[in-house]
Order: sequence, then structure tokens, then C-alpha cells
Amino acid sequence: MSTPDRPSDPMAFANDLTEWAKNLERKAARYSELKGRLDAMSVTAQSPDGMARVTVDSNGVPTELTITERGRGADPAQLSHTLTQTMRQAQAKLRDQVAQLTEATVGDDAAGRDIVQNYRERFTEPVTDEPPASGPRTLNLGTPAEESAPTRPSEPRPSRPRPSSDGDDGEDYFGGSVLRR
Repeated sequence: MSTPDRPSDPMAFANDLTEWAKNLERKAARYSELKGRLDAMSVTAQSPDGMARVTVDSNGVPTELTITERGRGADPAQLSHTLTQTMRQAQAKLRDQVAQLTEATVGDDAAGRDIVQNYRERFTEPVTDEPPASGPRTLNLGTPAEESAPTRPSEPRPSRPRPSSDGDDGEDYFGGSVLRR
């Protein structure tokens, strides 16, 4: 008595398992090749005005930021904007190249689509917006919690303990030494 899930011929079943294992090995080899090619990948983009050039690695992390002769003496806000936009362009090129490489190496399967989708989510099309106006800028280094917390001038700030003048080596100055004897 045979079931639809299991062939009645043990040799046919063994052959099917062998073929399935070979397919897994081929697929693993293709993904290993893809990983190696992705790890070696880098992409460079240049700003349209030629002011900057940015190279990103396979994770989209900048590995080179170049300010060309055209960028010398540029307004810092403009230069910052140009570098950011150029990095986003490089990341978008990376996303597109990863999609092509994945399709060529492993084909169109679920795992390959997941890789491509991950890059599409991380590196969307760059937004071409206007650079910030030059002039005085304010940099707020506070955290949102600090900005919204009410200030109470009547409450004194806690003071830090000071080392004693009795020859103490100060190990207990901030709670003790990090090195224990």
C-alpha cells in the first residue's frame, strides 16, 4: 500500500532524495558565489556639478568621499548637501546593481527576491531637493527629551564629588576603579 507522498519504489525515492540534495548543493554554491560577489562590490557616483564623488561598499556604507577642485571654496551647506545627495545616488546605483547581480547569479527565487527587496527598502530613490540656504545656522545638540523637559531654576544641579585632599588616590572619585586588583 503506497501513499501519494511516498513512492512505492524505494529506489525511486532514493533517487529523488539524491536529486533534491544535489539541487540544494547547486543552490548553496550559487548563493555562496553571490555573497562573494556582493562582498567585493562597490559603487561610485559623482555629483552632477562635479563637486563631489562618493564610493559605497556592498552595505551602502561610504568608503570614499572626494571633494573635487570644483568643491573647494564652496559654501559648507551646499557642499554637505552635495555629498549627501551623491551618497544617495551611489546607494541607489548599488541597489540596482544588486538586483541585476542577484537575478543573474541565483535567478528569481524567494530568497533572491528577499535580498533585492531588502536593498530596495534601504536605498530608495534619492530625493533631489534644493540645498539649504547659506547663512547662519543653528545646531541643536539636545535630545528631544531635553527639549521638552521643563526647566526648574529653583532646583540646584547635583554637584560631582571632589577628591579628598588627604592623599587619597581618587579611586573612589567616580565610584571606584574599573580595574580591580
